[in-house]
Amino acid sequence: MAKRPFFTFDETAHETWRMLWQRQWARANKYASQYWKDGVDQIGLTGDRIPDFAQMDHVLQDLVGWELVSTDVQFSDGQEWFEHLAERKFLITEYIRDQKDLDYTPMPDIWHDAFGHLPLMTNQRYADYVQRFAQHALNYDKTQRKSLGSLWWYTIEFGFIREGDDFGGIRAFGAGLMSSYGEIEKAFGDTVQREPYSLAAFERIDPSPRAMHQKLFILEDFDQLEQSVEDWVAHHPQPTT
Repeated sequence: MAKRPFFTFDETAHETWRMLWQRQWARANKYASQYWKDGVDQIGLTGDRIPDFAQMDHVLQDLVGWELVSTDVQFSDGQEWFEHLAERKFLITEYIRDQKDLDYTPMPDIWHDAFGHLPLMTNQRYADYVQRFAQHALNYDKTQRKSLGSLWWYTIEFGFIREGDDFGGIRAFGAGLMSSYGEIEKAFGDTVQREPYSLAAFERIDPSPRAMHQKLFILEDFDQLEQSVEDWVAHHPQPTT
């Protein structure tokens, strides 16, 4: 079956991308983990226009064995999202935020996905971890995996990782930090509590996508990220049917 063609964006959408890039690039480059910076170069992300996702699809397939899949759904529920990730498929929506909503959109758009997530997806260990995470998630229903969603939120979306000597020896690692103009600056400020990652630390936290964070967590290294989902599964035996 032929793949669904990627959406063709108009000039207004490309202008929105340029505006987002001009606001965010300096902050992202300042605070980002080297993992993300390396991925920007590998995937060929630029600020002049929305990426050519057909070309980017070939790059990811060659680098890590993942493909990009076009969808007209603006917000995929967890089940559909994990089903695609488990098959090494990353959904690309046709939606980009309105220019009046540059600071925030409750819907994950192509800016968040392409600027935040895709650079990290060029790393084989990271891409393999995302697939493994999704495979585990599919063994639980929505209620059973609620705190697994918190694990995703506080690592993949809004995690720090220990790296370098500046900024207290930590760098932004999560896609939500990378793509959010206000959140990344606030995350490194004095009003956010930054704690070492532990499974128990966020087990009972219910993340809110509509408020900036007051507490975030620091991964010691990539090994701890990879182990995190295995630890979660060990503490949440797979339900029997």
